[in-house]
Amino acid sequence: MKLTATGICFNYGRTTVLDDVSIDVPEGELLGVVGPNGAGKSTLLRCLHGSIRPRAGTVTLDDKPLSEYSRKEVARAIAVVPQRCEIAFPVSVRHFVGLGRFAREAWLGGPSKVDRDVVRKSLDEMRLDPLGDRPVDELSGGEFRRVLIAQALAQEPRILLFDEPVQQLDLLHQLDVMEFARAFTRRESTSAVVVLHDLALAARYCDQLVLMQKGHVVARGKPDDVITPESVQEVWNVRAAIERSPATGTIHVVPIESVFP
Repeated sequence: MKLTATGICFNYGRTTVLDDVSIDVPEGELLGVVGPNGAGKSTLLRCLHGSIRPRAGTVTLDDKPLSEYSRKEVARAIAVVPQRCEIAFPVSVRHFVGLGRFAREAWLGGPSKVDRDVVRKSLDEMRLDPLGDRPVDELSGGEFRRVLIAQALAQEPRILLFDEPVQQLDLLHQLDVMEFARAFTRRESTSAVVVLHDLALAARYCDQLVLMQKGHVVARGKPDDVITPESVQEVWNVRAAIERSPATGTIHVVPIESVFP
C-alpha cells in the first residue's frame, strides 16, 4: 500500500508545528524520521495515521484521501506502535494483544478462531507466548514494548508507524525492535515509518531518512546523504564528526561541541 502526505500543515493553537510537509512511504522500505525535539516528527506520524487532521494538505492511502476511509478501514491498513501507553486496568498480555483485533472482529459473537490464531501468531512472533497470562502492568519496559508491537501486528496491517520505539530501552531491546521493524518491511507489500532520536540506529536500519527541523523537511535520502557534519550542525547546533563503524559498515555521529549561531 502507498501512503503519501502532500503539503501538510498543522497548528496547535497559534503555534505552527508542520509547515508544507510532503513525504511518501515506499513499499518495502523502512523510512526513518529524525530531527531535534519540537521538529514535528510525532505530529507528522499522527497525521499519517489520521488521528489528527491537518489544517492544509492531504494524506492519501493508495491515492485516496485518508479522510474518506472509515476508522476501521484505516486500522486494517495502518497500525501504530505508540511512544507511550497508559494502562487503564491490568489485563493479561494475551487479552491486551487481542484488543488489536477490534477492526477485524465481527460485531457480535466475540473473537473467532481466526482472531485467536492471529493473536497467537503475534505473541509467538514477538516471543511473548510464555508471558501470555501475565498482567501487562507487571512487565518490564522492554517486554511491554514488544506487547505494543504484538498488538499492532494483530491488526494485520500493511503499514506500521513507530513513534520513538527504542526510547528508554536497553541495548538488547533496541536491537530487537529495530531488527523487527526492518524485517516487517521485507514482507510482501509492507512498509514502515519510525521516528528516532538515535542517529546511529537510524543510519544502520533505515533505508531512507527524512530530516525535520521546526516543522519543515530539510533533507531526505539515504542515511549517508542526510546525516552529514553540515546537517548535524545546522539542525542540532552541534559540531560533529561522522565516522563509519568497522563492525556494521554504517555511519554514526560523534558529537564534539555545541555551536550556536
